[in-house]
Amino acid sequence: MEKYQWQERRITLGRKDTPLERLENLEQHVGYQGLWIKRDDLNDLALSGNKVRKLEFFAYEAVEAGSSVLLTFGGPQTNHGRLTVAAARRLDMQPVLILDGQEPDRFSGNLVLDLLMGADIRFRGDVSREEMAARVIEEYESKGHIVYVIPLGGSNATGVLGYVQMMLELKEQMKEKDITPAHIYLAVGSAGMLAGTVLGAKLIGLETKIHGIPVLEADAADLKALTVRLAAEARERFDIASQPVTEADFSIDLGPSDHRYFGAGYNLPDPYTIDTIERFARYEGIFLDPCYSGKAGRAYLEQAASGSIGGEPILLIHSGGVPALWTDEHLSAMQGRLKDLSAANRDSES
Repeated sequence: MEKYQWQERRITLGRKDTPLERLENLEQHVGYQGLWIKRDDLNDLALSGNKVRKLEFFAYEAVEAGSSVLLTFGGPQTNHGRLTVAAARRLDMQPVLILDGQEPDRFSGNLVLDLLMGADIRFRGDVSREEMAARVIEEYESKGHIVYVIPLGGSNATGVLGYVQMMLELKEQMKEKDITPAHIYLAVGSAGMLAGTVLGAKLIGLETKIHGIPVLEADAADLKALTVRLAAEARERFDIASQPVTEADFSIDLGPSDHRYFGAGYNLPDPYTIDTIERFARYEGIFLDPCYSGKAGRAYLEQAASGSIGGEPILLIHSGGVPALWTDEHLSAMQGRLKDLSAANRDSES
């Protein structure tokens, strides 16, 4: 694998690489030959996910700055937050999470894991992220700490490097498996993962259609502009030797007008996503999550089944997030379906 100077700005927190696997059972189920998945849910840190790749580059900067505290932001069930907490513990730093809303009556999902790892969690209520961060930073600095702040979702020029690195890894795996995906699907929230994937594709000369699947209601034009900006900032700051990313290099797929891929909204239960999660679990023993990978997985399967994308290999990047399956809101929403499955599974064995 070719080496670049920016790759030295990384502290390894996860695996050397993550598996590239073929989904042969789903191929039969969907009627499409050439379904592949990149298993970034198996990245060897705190039930893992895509944010590990970003955090390896943030970790380097935090250590270089002499930091003793890692602070970041998110919703109550943030996967980025969980992995930031785990990274802080690997680095022997104090993790701090500033989360939206009020503290829940019951802790579930990622919050359980955050607390088990010793995170200092501050629910900001009606206070802005900036104001709450200023208060918390002042509190820790008054005790002699140096605080390193990671932006929401880890999406800035530094975070983009994580998925440029992933594409270099994927290049070697594609050569080994003798495949070239014509389409790549991934979930999009704060756009850092998408920016890195598109920039990485430019760097390795991979001509493929990259599909960003929004996880919340969003304007496609705004998401495109954000992705191009993040890629440009990373390319310039870290002197990445590729052609510039343009809006023609990827798409933002919203899905059918009557049932968008983002479903009911950010981290809200929706039956189409749950159906996709069930199909991956039943046919491949792979668990997607209801907020991110389940939505990208739905687009991936629906477009494969539609016959609209030809017959070339296609790739889903599994971004992790499995703890969301055990949040109170998603467990409650799934109870009716789970009871139906319990009865159906008994009947299938009788």
